[in-house]
Amino acid sequence: MLKNKIYVIDDMIDDEYQDGIKNILMGKYVFRNNEFPWYYSSDITDSTNIYGQGRPALSHKYVDYDEKTNVSKKHTVFHSLFKLFLEITCERMNIENADILQGRSFLQFPLNLKDKTVDTPHIDMRRKHLVVLYYVCDSDGDTIIYNERERSDSYTIKKSVTPKQGRTVLFDGSLYHTAQQPINNIRCVVNYNLAI
Repeated sequence: MLKNKIYVIDDMIDDEYQDGIKNILMGKYVFRNNEFPWYYSSDITDSTNIYGQGRPALSHKYVDYDEKTNVSKKHTVFHSLFKLFLEITCERMNIENADILQGRSFLQFPLNLKDKTVDTPHIDMRRKHLVVLYYVCDSDGDTIIYNERERSDSYTIKKSVTPKQGRTVLFDGSLYHTAQQPINNIRCVVNYNLAI
């Protein structure tokens, strides 16, 4: 796996594909006669955690992973919107035989905060995986990837990436990471976790 590596690639897919994704997720276009549905989450990082920061957002699961059974299940027709993106990404990164563990999107609205604050550092899942993060639109809510692989009282920043439409970030999923809350713009991302 791309252990300890972080790759930031702009325009992994062409402008037409980028605009199509953006227009579908933002409700301007329908996809295969379906309007894109968003679902409320009480906390962007972990709505089941009673110690969460309570930062609400909208989410959508394309593929869900059950860590107890190690089974991934396809949830919606919208997963097929990203198949070509994932194929292009894997081909460009010379990744063979990648299994999709889970795929989701998140939509965060600017909160009435004076300063940029970060969400709770986390890893997406306990098993080894590669994070493939795609930015649907420009935003001011950076993704912060830390050096740490365990929970910590003091995280050190390995890389901070600003959301830009069409930008893809790939990194070792064992690295703790988080997002800054956007202040000026909505923040919309597509997040896939791959077993490679």
